[in-house]
Amino acid sequence: MNQRKINSRRSKLNRLARNHCANYKSGGACDLQRCGLCTVEIKTDSIHGNICPYFMRNVLPAEPALMREYLECLPADHPLRNKSNRAGKCNRCGQRFERRSNRQQYCAGCAVENEKENSRRRNRDFRDRQRKRMTI
Repeated sequence: MNQRKINSRRSKLNRLARNHCANYKSGGACDLQRCGLCTVEIKTDSIHGNICPYFMRNVLPAEPALMREYLECLPADHPLRNKSNRAGKCNRCGQRFERRSNRQQYCAGCAVENEKENSRRRNRDFRDRQRKRMTI
């Protein structure tokens, strides 16, 4: 990644933190970060990034394009990058789980139970149709 893009992204992140982050203080200080800085060095192509939890949850999603660019800069195994779209909530029990596809609606345990219920319903409907044919 060239230095111009790195500097541009860094300035956009800093501007967003300065203008919209409730924990940002003058000079780039942050109340939530252990090191006291709002923007810290992370292990990427030497890009400065804001990894404050408040910033990541509440401020950065307001700028979807910048958030996408920022998450692409993180390493593939970084926990912030992995949380992007893989987490799901089970429609049956309500627990959080990691999705394997974008259409997955149920956690592993509930998926089995849901498939059993659907199978029972299909078989019951099939048997009802068969009985109606035989009586006619």
